[in-house]
Amino acid sequence: MSSLPPQRRGPGNQPGGSGARPAGQQPGSARGMSPAQGALDAERRLGLPCYFAGQRISAIVGCVACQFQINNRAALPTCPDCGEMIWAYLGSGPRPIPEGDVVETVAAPATPSVTVEDGVSIGGAAAPIVQVEEGVKLD
Repeated sequence: MSSLPPQRRGPGNQPGGSGARPAGQQPGSARGMSPAQGALDAERRLGLPCYFAGQRISAIVGCVACQFQINNRAALPTCPDCGEMIWAYLGSGPRPIPEGDVVETVAAPATPSVTVEDGVSIGGAAAPIVQVEEGVKLD
């Protein structure tokens, strides 16, 4: 039981707790996490995009607890092997966006107009003059 990920441990985040959940607490949220928070925590730990049961994505995903893999095409189920609610994206390519999620698009910052000129003095009269010479050997 101690090999279970944090979101599957018993009350108090101890392995093999009593199994009783407070009223209204979801399975897999022993630390008081919502499924979305559990997915974010798993994503931070694993470095892979993670999703929770109920999200609708079409992708190859693996259970974060027992590595059971499915090719999902609808709403993600709980893991049939261990009951985990969090799934990691195992495919290649861009991160799938669950159906119904709003995708925020960020406008590219306006490119300032830049003028490039050669031989322009960037200092006043007191600016030192620098000469660059190639092929000089330093001892």
